[in-house]
Amino acid sequence: MNNLYLTNVYFIGQMIFLGFFFNDILNAKDQKVFVKCSLAAALLVLLVQFFLDSSQFLKFNLFEITLTSLVVVVFALLHLYNMLTEYRQYYYITVGVVIYLLASTVLFLFGNLTNGLSNDIKYLTWALNAFLYLVYQLFILYEWKVSFSKKNCIKKI
Repeated sequence: MNNLYLTNVYFIGQMIFLGFFFNDILNAKDQKVFVKCSLAAALLVLLVQFFLDSSQFLKFNLFEITLTSLVVVVFALLHLYNMLTEYRQYYYITVGVVIYLLASTVLFLFGNLTNGLSNDIKYLTWALNAFLYLVYQLFILYEWKVSFSKKNCIKKI
């Protein structure tokens, strides 16, 4: 029952790891600086929030979910923008990140509004989020197949 702090760990960890991922694949130095500064600023904002109200760490923190997800979406959109003129590296992962994080953020925000509604509607939002997560994983699997399968690796050599 009292494991909501794990959602905070998950969302912050997701932001950090995907931030490092996008920092690694972005080529422009100013974009790398933007990613690092954005990660630091988001972490600082969350640290201040947790310092001012430590009970937020033990709750379902919608501000944190929105902040961490949108920061990663901005990184992904920056990478998609770069791919307009460059080689499409990690295209499907990036598209999956944008689709899943935007949709799941909306579902999480909507989730708090459904407290007064029936259990069927609550279940529908969580089932939709699980489906979106599955689609996100399929994007990652497809990217792996396209980029790293033995057949494609031999062609690239």
